[in-house]
Amino acid sequence: MAKSPNSTPFNGKGYSAKFTQDYQGWTEINPFISALFDLTMKEQLERTTAKEQSVTVSNELAWMDYVESEFIQDMLTYPDAEAILNKITKDMK
Repeated sequence: MAKSPNSTPFNGKGYSAKFTQDYQGWTEINPFISALFDLTMKEQLERTTAKEQSVTVSNELAWMDYVESEFIQDMLTYPDAEAILNKITKDMK
């Protein structure tokens, strides 16, 4: 069986790993850290919300352009507007 060229990916250099676990309750103990954490999370939420709003607005504008080009521009009459005008003119008589 042939030996894979990636069978020794570290070439004897070794590797390392690091793991840290936050101390539970650290935000309640230190008010400075708590305020910093809250501010960071708030800014991240605002950035995400702004991006989502931008995408939503872009999608809505694209949909309105589509509806206008496909349906409204090709209409010869506007039935809802005509019904409103007919009702107004009947009420005036």
